[in-house]
Amino acid sequence: MKILKKVGFFRELYYGNADGESIFKFVHKGANYNIDKVSNYLKKGVVLMISPQITEDILSDERKKIGTLCIQTDGIWAWPSDLTYYTLNYNILLPSEFIEYMANNNWIIKNDIDIFSLAF
Repeated sequence: MKILKKVGFFRELYYGNADGESIFKFVHKGANYNIDKVSNYLKKGVVLMISPQITEDILSDERKKIGTLCIQTDGIWAWPSDLTYYTLNYNILLPSEFIEYMANNNWIIKNDIDIFSLAF
């Protein structure tokens, strides 16, 4: 099994990594990427898992509903579906290794990903 690299599982999120980094460290840091290309890439990730839980915007006072939580992948990286929202609305800084991987693949996710061979 291939172990996926994780991005966007900030400790403040109910599904986040409790020992992970704070989302506040990455908010409005000036995107190190083309927001449109990255958000389109994130939206097109293959669904690895779906949760019945609805995610909320933890950075707003209104706690706006974002949508159903899915874990998506490109076969190398895994991210929560609301990472797209935080990228578009809060200019979240993403790891340069992840940006380079997307760019090196021309912002296209392969459609032949075997999710059963991946470990999350």
